[in-house]
Parts: sequence; structure tokens; C-alpha cells
Amino acid sequence: MSKTFTAAIKDFSNIPEEKVRGTLIGMGSAIIKASPVADPSTWKTPVKGYVGGRFRANWQFSIDAPAAGASQGPDRSASNSNTQLLASAGKMVAGNTFYMTNNVPYALALEYGWSKQAPQGIVRTILSQYKFFIEEAAKK
Repeated sequence: MSKTFTAAIKDFSNIPEEKVRGTLIGMGSAIIKASPVADPSTWKTPVKGYVGGRFRANWQFSIDAPAAGASQGPDRSASNSNTQLLASAGKMVAGNTFYMTNNVPYALALEYGWSKQAPQGIVRTILSQYKFFIEEAAKK
């Protein structure tokens, strides 16, 4: 028997906060990792001085309102982005809305196949696996 949407939401609201945080961290980390980092050496016409990783660096995490603006610096390794994700998720409490935002002008193009590194998108691909992330967080 399938549950109604309302029943599913009620079940989710009964999940302990640490499991919700674990799901957010798991999905957020996967989105960051799946974010393409350009390699100008493969371009026909490289842009002088370009360093890949700006898209990955611009994942911003906030509670109850989406973040605005974008940073200029790269984060090829994702260490800064993951640190910010952990810090923001750690502040979340029941009733909060968690936002993961990327405000670079080409973010939507990347999501819809602009990059050969992520032709199926980034966020949509990870969101389609949400049950896996919930189950993983529940195991911990």
C-alpha cells in the first residue's frame, strides 16, 4: 500500500535531527563532488589565467533563506565547500529550511548538460538518489 504525500512528510518529520543532518551532509557532499571543475588544458581556446573550480567553490549553505551573491575564488579540492556544508548543517534544528545555492551565472547551464563531466546534471542526479542518502544516514 502506498502512502499519501502527507503521511510521507509526517514520517520524515519524525526522523531525529541528526539523521536529517546526515542526509543533508551526504547529499550536499555528493553534489559538491559531482560539480565539474574545468580543465582549460583541454579547451581549444584556453582563457589566460583561468583556474577551474569556481563553480565548486560557490556552493553556499544557509538556513531559512537562500544565499545571495557568488565568490570569485576557486575550490578545486572542495575542502572549503565541504567545511561550510558541515558548519551550516550543524546549526540546523527542527523546523528550519536548509538551502544549498550556487549563484554563478552558468550554474543552470551546467545543471542541464553544458559540461561533458556532468552531462546528466549535478543536483538532479543526486536528488534522484535521495532514498539512498536517507538510508545511509539512518545506518549511522
